[in-house]
Amino acid sequence: VGVGGSGRKSLTTLAVSIADFKLFQIEISKSYGVPDWREDMKLIMNMAGEKNQPTVFMMDDTQIVYESFLEDVNGILNTGEVANLFNGEELMTIFSSIEKEATADGINTGNGNDMYSYFVGRCRENLHVVLCMSPIGDAFRTRLRFFPALVNCCTIDWFTEWPEEALRTVASHFLDSLEMENKTRDGLVDVCVQMQELVTQMSLQYRTEMGRYFYVTPTSYLELISTFKGLLNKQRTQVQDAKNRYDSGLDKIADTQTQVDQMQKDLIDLQPKLKEATISTDALIVQIDKDTIEANAKKALVGADEKVCQAQSDEANEMKRSCEADLAKALPALDGAIKALKSLSKGDIVEVKAMGKPPGGVKLVMEALCLMFAIKPEKIKDPESGKKVDDYWGTSKKVLLGDTKFLDNLLHYDKDHMDPDMVVKVNKFCARDDFTPEIVQKGSVAAAGLCKWVHAMMIYDDVSKNVAPKKAALKVASESLATSTALLAEKQAVLKEVLDKLALLQAGLVEAQDKKESLAAQVEDCSKKLARAEQLISGLGGERDRWKEFSKKLGEQYDNVTGDIMLSAGVVAYLGSFVSSYRDTALKQWSKSLIDSGITCSSPFSLASTLGSPVAIRQWVINKLPNDSVSIENAIMLERSNRWPLMIDPQGQANRWVKNTEAKTGLKVVKQNMSNFVRTIEAALQYGNPVLLENLQESIDPILEPVLLKQLVYVGGAATIKLGDATVDYDPKFKL
Repeated sequence: VGVGGSGRKSLTTLAVSIADFKLFQIEISKSYGVPDWREDMKLIMNMAGEKNQPTVFMMDDTQIVYESFLEDVNGILNTGEVANLFNGEELMTIFSSIEKEATADGINTGNGNDMYSYFVGRCRENLHVVLCMSPIGDAFRTRLRFFPALVNCCTIDWFTEWPEEALRTVASHFLDSLEMENKTRDGLVDVCVQMQELVTQMSLQYRTEMGRYFYVTPTSYLELISTFKGLLNKQRTQVQDAKNRYDSGLDKIADTQTQVDQMQKDLIDLQPKLKEATISTDALIVQIDKDTIEANAKKALVGADEKVCQAQSDEANEMKRSCEADLAKALPALDGAIKALKSLSKGDIVEVKAMGKPPGGVKLVMEALCLMFAIKPEKIKDPESGKKVDDYWGTSKKVLLGDTKFLDNLLHYDKDHMDPDMVVKVNKFCARDDFTPEIVQKGSVAAAGLCKWVHAMMIYDDVSKNVAPKKAALKVASESLATSTALLAEKQAVLKEVLDKLALLQAGLVEAQDKKESLAAQVEDCSKKLARAEQLISGLGGERDRWKEFSKKLGEQYDNVTGDIMLSAGVVAYLGSFVSSYRDTALKQWSKSLIDSGITCSSPFSLASTLGSPVAIRQWVINKLPNDSVSIENAIMLERSNRWPLMIDPQGQANRWVKNTEAKTGLKVVKQNMSNFVRTIEAALQYGNPVLLENLQESIDPILEPVLLKQLVYVGGAATIKLGDATVDYDPKFKL
């Protein structure tokens, strides 16, 4: 017996674990009724009687949906059984299951009454019933009158407030992990104990003076410590960060002042440099203008010479092209003749030489060759006229055809220095119709090749006579061009020297102008920065003093943060139900206890100053929160508490404020008597919507117990929570 939060269930669960028993609790859902209850009872009896499993059945008074549940519990406590729980078929199944063990224990298995008594006996031996009841209200007193077995057959264990030693031990255990001096930690433990004891006394006074009930439980004490631990590091960091921001701002102002002084010095230093760079640049521009005029004059002269040289070059190239074109006419015939000579062999020459009576074409070819090689003919008697005539055939056979190097002599014939008289004589042969390679080929293939060579030599000679004057003119033109080109190269070298000098001066001018512009830009930039910095410093002159004051206050607040957070945790954990006068009394005594323990705190302490944000408070007021200290403190408690808030709101102010504040986050408004109550809660848990539960009566639906206690179970890293007989995903954004 004890109020909620006194540790009844926790201690029972611990005892069950130590004893290695099986714990069973019913799971209340929206549709949970008597049939579900009967099925759960069967399951409990089977665990204890059929499976012989030591079982603890724990039941909370919030799970008593119907009073008939207690009638069955009363029967279990009295006789170890629930009347008419099993039908005949179910009993036969149970008897069959325990038959072997019953035989071993000497029970007559053929007798149904004996078997049932054996089953009930095992249930009485293995089943332990733990009822967690609250003494608050008339329900507990009424149930004790209606079901006397709750007193007669139970050991009543009263869970009252913890003794001082227990409070001190728990506080020491949980505060041991915080970073602080041992003296401060010991002082906080003392203050925690005093807070619990003071609020216990205040609750009695509150009941006497105001007629209102407030129950101080161990859960409240644990909430105090949990809230303190959760807020301490967060508040330390928040205050330190705020102080650091002000200190950083002060450092920036000091740094800016230093930079302003340096910029003023730099600006003074840059002025003479800029003046010097301007004079130097102007002098360089004058020099470049002078050199540019000189360079342009020389460039014009060189340009004229270049045109003359280009004309000479064009003329020489034209002569060269004309010579090459004329030679191109002779070269194919010459190449064909040389190819024909190379195709001849010594055998071909021997064949010509062996001719006794050579054809006329062959004789003509050999006569032409003798003329070309300046070989004199023999004088023989003409058979017809009887006179002596020139005969080249015999001479050619001896001298030309008899020479082993005949073909080589032809190939290396000096075609560029042929005797003009000889050329005239041979050309007469070439002009004859019967002196063609085609005609001669009929008499001898070898002689046709020689004929072709003779024709080619004559063509070459004719062409070379025309080309020679052109070559001489080309030579003269080339020599003149070379002379002009050499002279032009000298002038171009001089011009290049002048242009290089001018380019160097231009580069120097660009560098000087860049330097001048850079200095001018630095002067302008420095002037602008100086103006802005002076404007900034003058604008922040008043802020500097204010920031120093804020930094000093935040430093004091950081020193007081441990005491202030302990007072804040006490307000959040205990004082929500008390009116303002009781809150002020409690805070004064707690502050005195902190100071007596050597822990500093703000004086006077304000929850809004410690945990409140001016921006958030302003938004709350816009959302219709009453603009008074009690309402603002209540809102801060609601935001900072680890537990879901129960708002006593006879005027509907909190209801209106919550609806306005959470409107954008998809607030769900429900009542316990609504048909979709459970479905709405389930959807909100999954999707992180806030829920406002209105018109709450003295009792809360048992299905909400896991939600109120935040009994989260992590499966694969994801948070889940039990809602009735279903397990749903839990979104951290959910609010109730």
